[in-house]
Amino acid sequence: MADAPEWARALGRVPSGLFIVTAGTADDATGFLASWVQQVGLEPASLSVAIKQGRHVGRLIRDHGTFCVSILDSESKDLLGHFARGFAPGDPAFVGIDTATTDCGVPFLTGALAHRVCRFVDAVDWADHSIVCGEVVGGRPHREGDPIVHLRKHGQTY
Repeated sequence: MADAPEWARALGRVPSGLFIVTAGTADDATGFLASWVQQVGLEPASLSVAIKQGRHVGRLIRDHGTFCVSILDSESKDLLGHFARGFAPGDPAFVGIDTATTDCGVPFLTGALAHRVCRFVDAVDWADHSIVCGEVVGGRPHREGDPIVHLRKHGQTY
């Protein structure tokens, strides 16, 4: 969108990371590429994730009460394309992807820089997304490195 308004071009300069958010367990698990993830509290440590309304993963988070956020770096860029396409309910999201399972049964990506396990706390619908908040209850770094920093051309697309 070359003719994006100035406010949209400015909004696109807000940096974010790139993450794979996973939810559900066993055959009902899925994941998606997220860029709007933010730490929103210290005590308790908390995260927010923006999820487009109507996505299956939002229901899984609410139903199962947990989700996982895997942080991507340059070594895990190959995961971007796999999860960017999205998955319909029931689609096998993790075929060919190295995963492990948290104590609560949610998969996480072992090839990511790090992962965090969150207990679902609340969600609010805002505009075309739901802002899901969770308390960090686990996770660990998988290696040393720097997360991907993502900048958009403008604030009207991902």
